[in-house]
Amino acid sequence: EIQSINRQLGRLEETNRGVVPLMLEMIDALGAIIEADIPFRIDERRARVERLRQMMDQAEVTASEKYRRVMEAYQGELEFGRTTESYSDSLPTTGQTVDFLRVGRTLLLYQTPDGSSTGWFNPRSRQFEALPDRYRLDVSRGLAIARNERAPDLVTLPVPGPEAAP
Repeated sequence: EIQSINRQLGRLEETNRGVVPLMLEMIDALGAIIEADIPFRIDERRARVERLRQMMDQAEVTASEKYRRVMEAYQGELEFGRTTESYSDSLPTTGQTVDFLRVGRTLLLYQTPDGSSTGWFNPRSRQFEALPDRYRLDVSRGLAIARNERAPDLVTLPVPGPEAAP
């Protein structure tokens, strides 16, 4: 009986030694996904990855709890692809506070609170760029829809097409 328990403990430790490197790879991959993605809530998302890295060094956190938290972080990132949100933050290029509209993982648009300036994150140039004035009203409507201040409706937004294969 005792020998059986010792063998089981040995297998458990062996499993833990194999799972920890896998979780570290998963955390690194999550960090790479965030850096390659459109930069919405970027500080918050980077901080989540950093907390996961720090947690991996904490011996008092069980391997199963570490795995649960890593999977929870992945689930949160997946959820971003299915949701639309509006939030206020500073525009990295100017530091000005703007209202951001995130549409899944596809679009990140912004508008100043007074509506005088509208722009987007261009995934090709990886820069925030101003948009023509014709998008101002639709971005404003999109922000109101995301805040549940307006009923869902169709809006015209600049969705980038697929890039040509090299």
